[in-house]
Parts: sequence; structure tokens; C-alpha cells
Amino acid sequence: MRPPVRVSVDSFSADGSGSGLDDRGRRWTIRGAAPGSVVLAGGRAKAGVLLDVVSPAPDAVAPRCGVFGLCGGCQWQQVPLERQRAEKHRALAALLAPLGGDDLGIVGDDGYGYRNKVELSFGAARYLPREEQAAGAERAGRFLGMHAPGRFDRIVDAPRCELITERANAVLARVRHDALGSTFPLWDPHSHTGFFRHLALREGRDGVVLSLHTSPGGPDHEEWIRAHAPGWGAAGVLWVESDRPADVAAGNLREVVFGTDHVRERLAGVEIRLSPSAFFQVNPLGAERLVQEVGARLGGGGTLVDLYCGTGALGLANAHRFDRVVGIEVNAAAVRDAEMNAAANRIPAQFFAGEVEASLEALADVWASRPAVIVDPPRVGLHPRALETLSALDLSVLVYVACRPSSLLRDGLALMERGWRCVDRVAVDLFPQTGHVEVVSRWVRA
Repeated sequence: MRPPVRVSVDSFSADGSGSGLDDRGRRWTIRGAAPGSVVLAGGRAKAGVLLDVVSPAPDAVAPRCGVFGLCGGCQWQQVPLERQRAEKHRALAALLAPLGGDDLGIVGDDGYGYRNKVELSFGAARYLPREEQAAGAERAGRFLGMHAPGRFDRIVDAPRCELITERANAVLARVRHDALGSTFPLWDPHSHTGFFRHLALREGRDGVVLSLHTSPGGPDHEEWIRAHAPGWGAAGVLWVESDRPADVAAGNLREVVFGTDHVRERLAGVEIRLSPSAFFQVNPLGAERLVQEVGARLGGGGTLVDLYCGTGALGLANAHRFDRVVGIEVNAAAVRDAEMNAAANRIPAQFFAGEVEASLEALADVWASRPAVIVDPPRVGLHPRALETLSALDLSVLVYVACRPSSLLRDGLALMERGWRCVDRVAVDLFPQTGHVEVVSRWVRA
């Protein structure tokens, strides 16, 4: 085993990892290492593993989370929020400089208690840091938390999460007490056995809807869940079953055990209904910022087309600027939510279920009206067919919302080759304590 390498961290990379030089002048990329610190790293230079902190950054702050550094969720709790945003902006400015346009900086709000959704995993084996391994700590037991980075079979036991609200943490504590105290086995990803698999919480204006993911259950399981669900403090409890070996929080709804099967949010004055699995920004206050930044770049009048629209949030929240909204989304359940949201808010809108790249040509009458278009694609960016079709259309404006800036860079360069130019862009810090950030950019014909 190679000895640890001493690295002086001087910046963040575009993906939010620390970047710095070792004593031989090699540049390392290390997840969770803060600029200004000196650390010991292992592994490979391009994907280093943080082993220890020799000296923290001068402006380092104490992380709030008791398992920070072990859990795979947060990277930057030791970095002041203002510094996080300054470093994110510096990395983005360097990455996206080839796109041109005005760089309007970064905006954001609170750094803790902002998430409205979290998914946790049950497991019978926990992740042990080096010092606990050396002390011979017990690995087996009953745990609920996050997977350690790179470990599908080890759980970082987490009694609470600092990124969700106190209301959601209270629900988590009650479920945790009951499930871990039960006699039902927890999921083992090696043997593909166990009953309790995942716990998903989604919070809205009216409370928390809880999805309990399990293997297929029998009468004893049903009796237990029905007896305990009303005491968890949730607005709704859904029982989701899966017999698949893959360790993912997905499956078939067996029943709504208690309360409601959805949550409600309000975004820019629009009531949004959300199924537990439907996509919506996990930061409601940040989502308001995002809507503002998107709206400031759209103009108005005529038709607004919302591609990769999810439950229709961005399009419906900006519908007051336009005569009608048209949306496309591959998730059929999200489309049903979008249709209900439009009807509930009396917004003239049409939503289509299908892959964006396969659906664009069917909207010939829409493209003839020179609409404004929002694209909010997944992290991989635009499908090549979708980009090819969109870039050939006569649009009044294209607003690209990117959750992975490197995808925006790739797609933006392709747009520029096809006669488009970037007017401006702004970053929205929807994910404090992590290296993630969203970028809103405006594109027009050159």
C-alpha cells in the first residue's frame, strides 16, 4: 500500500472537489478537501481520497453534521458559505469562458435546512472510518443513513440530516426508532435479502410525505406498518415494494397506508402538486430564485415551450408572461401532475409524455410561432437529436438551465457552431454545502 501524499489545496475544481499540488508538483483532485488546507491523500491524483487534514484552511468553520466527511452528501460544511459561492463562481467562470456572454455572478440563500427531499438506505453493515477499524469496532448491526462514497454495501448511520428541516428530521427520528427496533431484517445487498430497504421523505407546505421502500411483505409486515404509520408524524405514508436486486429507491406502490399521497408547493404564486417520485427542485427558496432568473431571460407573449418539464414548475411559474405553455416530459406520472397543476391554476397549457428528442418534430405548429423555449435537461445534457432539432429552429429565445455546467459547455459550444450566441448567464446556488450549482443562460441567434 502506497504511503499517503501531502497535498496543499489551492482551489476547487469544476465538480466541487479540492484541487492542489503535492511535494513533487503533481496536481491532485480530492473530494472534500477545502482550499487553504493541507491534507493527506491516497488513491490516484485525478481521483484522490481524503485521508486526513494536516492543517485546516484559515477560514475553516465547524461542520454541523456529526457524520460530515463520512456521508456522501455534503462536501463543504467546513467552508464558510460566502467562500463556497466565491469558489463556485471562480470555477464556473473559468469553465464557461469559451461560451462568451456576460457573466452575472452567483446568487443563493440559506446554507442549511433547505432540502425538501431526502432518500436514506437501510442496511445491516455500517461504514467504519480508519480509526474505528483500527479499534476493532463492530460493523454489523441495524442502520439507517447514507451510503459511504463508493460503497454500495456500507451505510453511514445518520440519525439526522442538517440539510432537511426540523419537521422532516422529526419524522425521520420516529421512523428510525420504530424500524430499527423491529424484528424485520434490513436489506443486505450481497445476499439480496431483507425487508426494509429505503426511506424517502418529501416535504411540502402541508407536511412530509413518507415513502417506505421494502421487499414484498406479508400479513405480519402489513400489520406492523399499519400500526406504526399514524405515529410517525407524516402527512402521508406510502408503502412501496420491490423484488429487484438493484439497491435503488424504486418499486411499485402497494398502498397509501396513511394520509395523502402527494405534497403541495407554491412557486411564484402557482400551486404545484407533487407526487413523491416526481422531479422538483429540492431547494424551494432556491427554486424561487431560479424562476426569477429564468423569467428575466424569457421575454413574453406568444407560446412558451418547456422541455424536460417535470411537473411543469418552470413553465407554469412563468406562464403569466405568455399566452400558452407547452411542455414535454418523459415521466408520465410527472405529466399527470403537470396537467393537474395547470388545471388547478387555470393556466392554458398542454403537456406531452415522451422523450424530448423524439417529440419535437410533432410540434410543427408550435415552432411556426417562434416560441420562447426553456430546456432543463438531466445532468447528461441535451440528447444529440434534441440539440440538432432545436438549433435549427427559429426561436425567439432559448433559456438553458444546466444542473451540470460541463454539459452546458459541451452543448453551448455545439449551439455556437450552429449560429447561436450566449447573451448572459448566472449561477444559482441551489445546493449549499456541496459542489453542485445550476446555471441559467440565455441564447439567441447570432
